[in-house]
Amino acid sequence: LDAPLTDKGRNEAAAVRVKARNFQNPPELVVTSPLCRAVQTAIIAFSDHLPQNINDDNRKGNSKKKNNATIPFVAHDLAREDHGVHICDKRRPRSQQGAEFPQVDFTMVKSEEDDLFRNDQRESADEVCERIYQFLEWLRDRSEENIAVTTHSGWLMSLFNGVLECDESLKVWFGTGEMRSVKLVFQTLN
Repeated sequence: LDAPLTDKGRNEAAAVRVKARNFQNPPELVVTSPLCRAVQTAIIAFSDHLPQNINDDNRKGNSKKKNNATIPFVAHDLAREDHGVHICDKRRPRSQQGAEFPQVDFTMVKSEEDDLFRNDQRESADEVCERIYQFLEWLRDRSEENIAVTTHSGWLMSLFNGVLECDESLKVWFGTGEMRSVKLVFQTLN
């Protein structure tokens, strides 16, 4: 159930942290899948910006936006791995995640138990793409411009191959612990 990062994963996240420290435009928000391994990746990779506890400035909207300052960390159900059948993709209860990761805001995880997960059926490609589209709409409406998203390779493959119009170089599989910078431009269709 909702496997944590392996030692290899922790080392890869630490390597991302070194790169993230040198961003010309550091993140103003970190959004993560609510699955344990993604939350751990976010915490390790962006720990230089990590609030000490969600009950502090993060939830109250008093987050700072300078280097080495805290920013909001938000777990979002729409940014999670394809789900169903594979127990490693079933989320832990929200209260358990919140207790283990008090620095992360879990209010975008709507239910205590994982009511999205189905034991007998994998989420379809169309369902994944619809969920990603809804996530992008949420992202579009945010005030922050520089947002880090920690999620899963399968989700990213669906994003770049099934939802966005993008450069072919983005359509290849993401390696574990890989980080890419992408600029999203939202256009209104007439």
